[in-house]
Amino acid sequence: MQGEGGNIAREMRIDGDEIALRRRFLALGDTDVELLRRLHEVLPADGHGFTGAFYDMLRTYPPLAGLLRDDATVTRLKAAHERYFRELTAGRYDAAYVARRLEVGLTHARIGLEPKWYIGAFRAYLSAMMHTVWDRFDGRREDVLPTLDALLKIALFDLGLTLDTYFHADKRRIALRDRAIESSVNGIFIADAQQGDYPLIYVNPAFERALGARTGAVVGQPCICRNHGDDGYAEIRHAIASGSEGTTVLELHREDAERRWVELFLAPVRNEADAITHYVGVLNDVTRRKDAEERLNHLASHDPLTGLPNRMLFHDRLRHAIARRNHGALAVLFLDLDRFKLVNDGYGHDVGDALLREVAARLSSCLRAEDTVARLGGDEFVVLIEDLPGAEFAATVAGKIAARLAEPVVIGGRTLPVSSSVGIALHPRDGSDPQTLLKNADTAMYRAKEAGRGGFCFYAGEMNAQAHRRLDLENGLRRALAEGQLEVHYQPQVSLADGRVSGVEALVRWRHPRDGMIGPAEFIPIAEETGLIVPLGEHVLRTACKQLADWDRRGLVVPRLAVNLSARQFRQPDLADRVCRILDEIGLSSSRLELEITESTVMRDADDSVETLRRLRARGISVAIDDFGTGYSSLSQLKRLPIDTLKIDRSFIEGIPGSAEDVAIVGAIAAMARSLGLKLVAEGVEHPAQRDFLRTVECEEAQGWLFGRPLPADVFVCNHASGRAVSPADGGAVASCA
Repeated sequence: MQGEGGNIAREMRIDGDEIALRRRFLALGDTDVELLRRLHEVLPADGHGFTGAFYDMLRTYPPLAGLLRDDATVTRLKAAHERYFRELTAGRYDAAYVARRLEVGLTHARIGLEPKWYIGAFRAYLSAMMHTVWDRFDGRREDVLPTLDALLKIALFDLGLTLDTYFHADKRRIALRDRAIESSVNGIFIADAQQGDYPLIYVNPAFERALGARTGAVVGQPCICRNHGDDGYAEIRHAIASGSEGTTVLELHREDAERRWVELFLAPVRNEADAITHYVGVLNDVTRRKDAEERLNHLASHDPLTGLPNRMLFHDRLRHAIARRNHGALAVLFLDLDRFKLVNDGYGHDVGDALLREVAARLSSCLRAEDTVARLGGDEFVVLIEDLPGAEFAATVAGKIAARLAEPVVIGGRTLPVSSSVGIALHPRDGSDPQTLLKNADTAMYRAKEAGRGGFCFYAGEMNAQAHRRLDLENGLRRALAEGQLEVHYQPQVSLADGRVSGVEALVRWRHPRDGMIGPAEFIPIAEETGLIVPLGEHVLRTACKQLADWDRRGLVVPRLAVNLSARQFRQPDLADRVCRILDEIGLSSSRLELEITESTVMRDADDSVETLRRLRARGISVAIDDFGTGYSSLSQLKRLPIDTLKIDRSFIEGIPGSAEDVAIVGAIAAMARSLGLKLVAEGVEHPAQRDFLRTVECEEAQGWLFGRPLPADVFVCNHASGRAVSPADGGAVASCA
């Protein structure tokens, strides 16, 4: 068998044996073949005469109008029809005959001629042949009936081949569709919509590749269209809820941890009753497109030289920051490199570009993660500081930037001096929109250049004085530590039962060589921010311990020394070792030392605090919670803490006994301290009425100006040599020893 018909026969496995089997099933034997040949001989050579009426009938059916569009087409089809049916009675029913019949059937299937029209043609042919056979054999029963029976058998034989061809054509289409789906570069899946989680009942290989899944591991799993995530799934959930098509772009995290972007198209599949039974989905991997979009977006919003945000992105972030901070503060810092043009002119643009990249890196290192630094162009940079704690913080950042940029830069073996002038504008004080803030920060930057370059300037003049005062204090504090300008003063803590000194609290003071005495409220916050609080705290602890040991040698009895710990000191993992090392150096018993930690510091991380406090207590060091009542600790938290003393914050002492609220609070704190077995100390006691009330709630100790102000060690000795507190009203608290 040759040609397409032969190929079809092989695909359908219709060989000689199959042909013989079909003929035997129809009882189409040699006698029938001989009868058909005899009939063939008596039929007219120009046709059977039925096709004209048959095609006239077919042209009346609208579905066939497209196939029978003109007379020439009808004439050609009639001739083919006559040849087809003439061969039906030729008597050669071998493989070649079958191949020709299959080819005709496949052609009809391709052009869309449905089987019902094919069967109609056979019906018309057999009806016409009944009359022809009757006439040719003069109505002789013994000739007519066998001949018609043989004709019916061969017609059914042909009709069976034709229907098989249609079935095979459908199978070929289905197989082609399946191969196409399996070969598609897009992931395709079918999900069962009649089960709650829409399990996948089919996925093609591309779908498994998109998910990075093993072959066969996905079928039966819930459909990704039922994912309850937020990114991109809302459109799909809406499509499912409305029974409509949907599309979205999703970010998938595969089993191998690789991130992929896919475009998902989802459509419902309905049954004959218009009910949704399945969903078919197509995944298109758009990772390259998304990556390209991200690269383009990055190029559009970032400086190509430094990788920093550009002017457009900075404006956008500043606009959003202003929208979020309508009632808060933020700062814009405008930076310009001093004499950058000389670098470009003297060493070339390659060196200038390298310098700009180094400046960008240094600026980034000076900022918090939530801050933004951008390059506007040339040698101009701008910084956005959000959640501004105060104007002094902007000054601190500006100072840090100035110091970092002042460090020499080595490029290509050349050491380049760098400095910058910085202008600062604050929102909302210096502007309420991005344009105004940038303009005012730029103006302030030029003022900084006029003032001598290498510094910074606020747009508002009074802010400059405050900022420079703060920088002076920071720089001076470093010198104060090195040059011994910090003094430790001592305030007595007294027993309310007998008025005797039960201990002292060591308090730091700064005697500035130019500005005189500077209070701790002014320099302690700076020490906290800069980290100087750690060496400062150790200096106070060591100095106070030495003083207590000296008083012991001189016979002045001070039972206990209280020293404040900063939050930074308290978070040091080796705090207990550091403290004990100082005590051992001086030869002071740990039982004489009490460390004071604020309630808010302890409550910031209660679990870690408990462990630190336990280590201190294990060394014999007492612990007091300072400023108690301001840190929102609960009774359940407090009872976990290994502490010895509660110090009532002075804000509650000020109102007693006149304020009912303060009286109630202090009474409750006293009751709580008694129930937990803790000693109670009141801070800020200035009046006898306060002292008397504290006695009524069984507060053991107190400190404040009523008993003595913080004094230098020598003056403290003069005032409290007797071991009793001296009230300022008596004039002794401010006495001096000559």
